[in-house]
Amino acid sequence: MLSAIVANRDGLKAFNAEIGGDGAWTAIFDEFGFAPGMDSAAMARAAWPLPGLGADFIGEIIAQAEATGAGNVGKHFAPAMKAALAAGDPEKRLDRAKSALCTEKGMPRAQTDTFVAAKLENRLPGLRAALQRAAESVLAAADRIATLAMVEDTVAALTLADALLERYERLKSGRGLLDFNDLIQRTLALLARDDAAQWVQYKLDKGIDHLLVDEAQDTSPAQWKIIAGVVAEFFAGVGARSDVNRTLFAVGDEKQSIYSFQGADPASFSLERDAYRRRAAEAGRPLEPVELRQSFRSTEEVLDFVDEVFRDAQAREGLTRDAAPLVHKSVRIGAPGSVELWPSLGAPEIEEPEDWRQAIDHAKAPAVQLAQAIARTVHGWIRDGAAIEGKAGVARAMRPRDIIVLVRKRDRFMHALARALKELENPAIAAAGADRLRLTDHIAVKDMIALGRVCLQPQDDLSLAAVLKSPVFGLDDLAVEMLAAGRGNATLLAAVKHNAAGDPVSSGIAERLARWRAEVDAKPPFEFFSAILGRDGVRRAMQARLGPEASEILDEFLGYALAFEKTGSSGLEAFLAALESSAPEIKREAAGSRDELRIMTVHAAKGLEAPVVFLVDSGGAPTHGGHLPTLMRFNSQGGNWRGEGFIWRSGKETQNTWRRQREDERRLAAAEEYRRLLYVGLTRAEDRLIVCGYHGKSEKEARWHDLASQAFDRLGARVETIRNPALDMEVRRFALSVAPDPLARQEDGEREAAPTALPDFLTRPLAAEPRPPRPFSPSGAVLLTETGDPPPTRSPVFSPVGEPAFAIRRGQAMHRMLQVLAGMDATRRASAADAWLARAAVDWPAGEAARARDAVLKTLSDPAFAPVFAPGSRAEVALQGVLRLGGQDRMIAGKIDRLVMGREILIVDFKTGRAPVSSADMAESHVAQLALYRALLSAIDPRTAIRAALLFVESPVLHEVPAARMDEALARLDAALAAP
Repeated sequence: MLSAIVANRDGLKAFNAEIGGDGAWTAIFDEFGFAPGMDSAAMARAAWPLPGLGADFIGEIIAQAEATGAGNVGKHFAPAMKAALAAGDPEKRLDRAKSALCTEKGMPRAQTDTFVAAKLENRLPGLRAALQRAAESVLAAADRIATLAMVEDTVAALTLADALLERYERLKSGRGLLDFNDLIQRTLALLARDDAAQWVQYKLDKGIDHLLVDEAQDTSPAQWKIIAGVVAEFFAGVGARSDVNRTLFAVGDEKQSIYSFQGADPASFSLERDAYRRRAAEAGRPLEPVELRQSFRSTEEVLDFVDEVFRDAQAREGLTRDAAPLVHKSVRIGAPGSVELWPSLGAPEIEEPEDWRQAIDHAKAPAVQLAQAIARTVHGWIRDGAAIEGKAGVARAMRPRDIIVLVRKRDRFMHALARALKELENPAIAAAGADRLRLTDHIAVKDMIALGRVCLQPQDDLSLAAVLKSPVFGLDDLAVEMLAAGRGNATLLAAVKHNAAGDPVSSGIAERLARWRAEVDAKPPFEFFSAILGRDGVRRAMQARLGPEASEILDEFLGYALAFEKTGSSGLEAFLAALESSAPEIKREAAGSRDELRIMTVHAAKGLEAPVVFLVDSGGAPTHGGHLPTLMRFNSQGGNWRGEGFIWRSGKETQNTWRRQREDERRLAAAEEYRRLLYVGLTRAEDRLIVCGYHGKSEKEARWHDLASQAFDRLGARVETIRNPALDMEVRRFALSVAPDPLARQEDGEREAAPTALPDFLTRPLAAEPRPPRPFSPSGAVLLTETGDPPPTRSPVFSPVGEPAFAIRRGQAMHRMLQVLAGMDATRRASAADAWLARAAVDWPAGEAARARDAVLKTLSDPAFAPVFAPGSRAEVALQGVLRLGGQDRMIAGKIDRLVMGREILIVDFKTGRAPVSSADMAESHVAQLALYRALLSAIDPRTAIRAALLFVESPVLHEVPAARMDEALARLDAALAAP
């Protein structure tokens, strides 16, 4: 429910804003014809007595049924109606009456010929019609009560949505975040604003000449509105640049609109095309529809089969608005290709053993059988050097990357196929991992989570047993059992330690666990797990057992750990809790760059292609109740609101006629998208297409398979029957051309070179990371450059009060005023300074705030210092870099009070202490500080002359430091740092 609210947040916000303002949600009650305060009990009470079925007549029916032995009336009607008459609660009475008069599916019992026996109807003429009228009345009342319950549940859901979305928006605003929907809605709002829309369109008119809308069939209505705003000036006559021929391209195929769950509407593509045709005609501009019927991807066999599948009008429903049959043309005329249809595998009868301790043979499940058949088929092709021609037109041996297995949804079949491929040898067939995966579902991540639990809680025997069996330690079942057996009340870790004295394996396990447990409190999660995976070789062990995909999954795991740390959270326990509660989902690209067979959904394969495609039908219906949206959109029929409203589909108790109609509409739309999904899957194939599948006890559930089978029936004589040894069954095959002869793998022109031994540097542990340069503060240079008594740890600042802490605070306040007031208009500086000091100097001694303000304002208004505060100069410039001092690199970090950039650079440092008589009397510490700043800037731009000066604000006076003196100070600092 919460996910549905977040997914529909924009529509819900608009709907709630329009109808929820009164707090009573009156509009939605009015929409369904309910008066304020109406409740279900009153509606049930009003429905009784049933028309034509009073209490006396009911008693007579029961008596006559018992007298004549009328079985169905006596069996169903009599007991339930007696209970209805005895019920005091009106809703229970109506429910029992419904049970008496209607079947469980909601059909009047009187409609069946056998319900009212002839001898009973002879005694009570008109009984069947009376029961029918009563049943219809009960059903109508129950339907209204269910509708009211649906409305009440919807109001509760909308109230929850209002509170949830308010908090959601507050969280986003507090963190300064926008999501993709926000970008769309804010862009629409900008283009719709009366005070901004024309200016935005004017600016766009000056900058956009051509607009390309790719995948236009998956563009949502909101996105089409943005496009309309962007190109509005294209059709407005003379624009800002009338000499430019501006164009709009929309590229799409409504047959491939399969993303309705993301807001795509295939009807929008045709509607928008018609709308732009009208706008173009009104503006005197041409609109040229271009149909691309030629395919550069697929062979004639594949395209002819696709046309045949959708030749049937029923199969073509929802595929396209064009009533004409599909016609595809291939430019690969004569290229070898084929389409195969394998029989759909059904579930065999599995005899469960009487002894519950014996395993059940799940390998006979149809999904597993089909996975093994596909794996054996692919293995035979690769082993025997089966040839494909591909779009290049040159025959070559097939490779795993040439094959895609497409499924409708991620289910057990994907895991069964991945496992079947991993069990193959000579040659082994590498398979890419699932294209979309919940991170915590992968076994490698589960092993890392278990290891983290063991390090946090050594008494967790179950997690330790999982880690011992995992690639981390690689023990088998027997070894773990031997460790666990006979340990009494001791923990499994204690048993490992006890066994370590005489067993090198146990000793190594205990040693590694002890080291990891010692590190867990000292390292953040990313550093902790990355050390285990890299330094301790766990990644290699994972990859060796689980395949190359494990390394990719572990990278995603480490990436999540790093992102977790950036949120400010810390600690392994918090990390594991966040990982398991959020269960992040990862999406992996599968473009076929690696030599791996790809297993993915048709949705994920959109835009991809492969020489060989298996299209697997899992036998499921196009849609069922679980796939229908929790929040159903609908438009008001009574004008109670504008735009779309929402109804919450809660439990069965709210099922009613209105809801069933909307659900049927959704099922129809889902069935149309189901057929478009089939079209996308079929057209991914370049050379070979294999349609296969499995089903439950009823073979009628194999929907894609049915459409393909009907197409093969229509192809007739052009179809041949061949035997598939992997299935041990006959399959049907459609091929117009002869396939090339098998090629030896050694003749494969695209075969990679034989793997060679890895260079030593790839397997050697990385050297320890060099220490960063020692940090060194420019303000601390005085400690090494001056002799005599140690200088004060704080900068010497002149203070009339003589209190060092206050002097520092006063100096910081004056620095802040110099930074901020310099950029203000001179007439505003005094008032701004007073306002700020009223807060910052509330505890200063009397008169100090005024003296500080006057000193700053005098400095800023003095023409002698105008170049220091001129426009373009910068305040509080942070500076950091590495200088070679004392024979080693040192990190220098500081902040320049004022930096003036021009033909030469001027560094100005503010001082609020007593000014020296001349530059020769300046403190050595101040000179060394400026010398370090100059050295860092010289490293950035050695060609520009750099000057440095001290501005004493109290006087005010500016003393420039001679370059020679800064050079001498830097040399003394270098010598002091080099001294032992």
